[in-house]
Amino acid sequence: MDYDYTEIYNKTKDIIVDYLRLEEREITPKTDLVEDLCVDSIALAELGFRISEAFSIPMIDPKPEMLIMQNLVSFIKDNIKNSVSQ
Repeated sequence: MDYDYTEIYNKTKDIIVDYLRLEEREITPKTDLVEDLCVDSIALAELGFRISEAFSIPMIDPKPEMLIMQNLVSFIKDNIKNSVSQ
Protein backbone atom coordinates (compact mmCIF):
# COMPACT_ATOMS: atom_id res chain seq x y z
CA MET A 1 0.00 0.00 0.00
CA ASP A 2 1.21 3.49 -0.84
CA TYR A 3 0.50 5.97 1.95
CA ASP A 4 1.03 9.70 1.79
CA TYR A 5 2.29 11.72 4.75
CA THR A 6 -1.20 12.77 5.87
CA GLU A 7 -2.54 9.21 5.82
CA ILE A 8 0.45 7.98 7.84
CA TYR A 9 0.12 10.88 10.29
CA ASN A 10 -3.60 10.24 10.82
CA LYS A 11 -3.22 6.49 11.20
CA THR A 12 -0.29 6.92 13.61
CA LYS A 13 -2.25 9.50 15.59
CA ASP A 14 -5.23 7.14 15.77
CA ILE A 15 -3.02 4.35 17.14
CA ILE A 16 -1.57 6.65 19.80
CA VAL A 17 -4.94 8.19 20.72
CA ASP A 18 -6.53 4.75 21.02
CA TYR A 19 -3.76 3.21 23.11
CA LEU A 20 -3.17 6.18 25.41
CA ARG A 21 -6.86 7.17 25.55
CA LEU A 22 -6.19 10.74 24.54
CA GLU A 23 -8.17 13.40 22.73
CA GLU A 24 -7.06 13.84 19.11
CA ARG A 25 -6.35 17.52 19.74
CA GLU A 26 -3.63 16.52 22.21
CA ILE A 27 -1.43 15.34 19.34
CA THR A 28 0.16 17.67 16.80
CA PRO A 29 3.15 17.21 14.48
CA LYS A 30 5.36 18.79 17.17
CA THR A 31 4.13 16.52 19.99
CA ASP A 32 6.92 14.73 21.82
CA LEU A 33 5.52 11.43 23.11
CA VAL A 34 7.74 11.40 26.19
CA GLU A 35 8.02 15.09 27.07
CA ASP A 36 4.47 16.20 26.19
CA LEU A 37 2.45 13.04 26.84
CA CYS A 38 4.60 11.42 29.56
CA VAL A 39 4.68 8.09 27.72
CA ASP A 40 6.76 5.56 29.65
CA SER A 41 9.03 2.85 28.25
CA ILE A 42 6.39 0.12 28.45
CA ALA A 43 3.87 2.24 26.54
CA LEU A 44 6.57 3.16 23.99
CA ALA A 45 7.29 -0.53 23.40
CA GLU A 46 3.60 -1.31 22.93
CA LEU A 47 3.12 1.64 20.59
CA GLY A 48 6.20 0.50 18.67
CA PHE A 49 4.65 -2.95 18.18
CA ARG A 50 1.30 -1.50 17.13
CA ILE A 51 2.86 0.92 14.65
CA SER A 52 5.19 -1.76 13.30
CA GLU A 53 2.26 -4.12 12.71
CA ALA A 54 -0.03 -1.43 11.27
CA PHE A 55 2.50 -0.38 8.63
CA SER A 56 4.47 -3.65 8.23
CA ILE A 57 7.76 -1.95 9.07
CA PRO A 58 10.61 -2.74 11.48
CA MET A 59 10.37 -1.65 15.09
CA ILE A 60 11.08 2.02 15.72
CA ASP A 61 14.40 2.94 17.29
CA PRO A 62 13.46 4.81 20.48
CA LYS A 63 15.96 7.66 20.05
CA PRO A 64 14.59 10.90 21.54
CA GLU A 65 14.25 12.62 18.16
CA MET A 66 12.19 9.67 16.86
CA LEU A 67 9.57 10.26 19.54
CA ILE A 68 8.38 13.55 18.04
CA MET A 69 5.31 12.97 15.88
CA GLN A 70 6.59 14.55 12.66
CA ASN A 71 9.86 12.60 12.87
CA LEU A 72 8.01 9.39 13.66
CA VAL A 73 5.74 9.83 10.65
CA SER A 74 8.74 10.55 8.38
CA PHE A 75 10.46 7.41 9.69
CA ILE A 76 7.36 5.33 8.94
CA LYS A 77 7.03 6.84 5.45
CA ASP A 78 10.70 6.14 4.67
CA ASN A 79 10.44 2.56 5.93
CA ILE A 80 7.27 1.86 3.96
CA LYS A 81 9.12 2.99 0.82
CA ASN A 82 12.12 0.81 1.69
CA SER A 83 10.01 -2.28 2.35
CA VAL A 84 8.16 -1.83 -0.96
CA SER A 85 11.39 -1.38 -2.95
CA GLN A 86 13.03 -4.52 -1.55
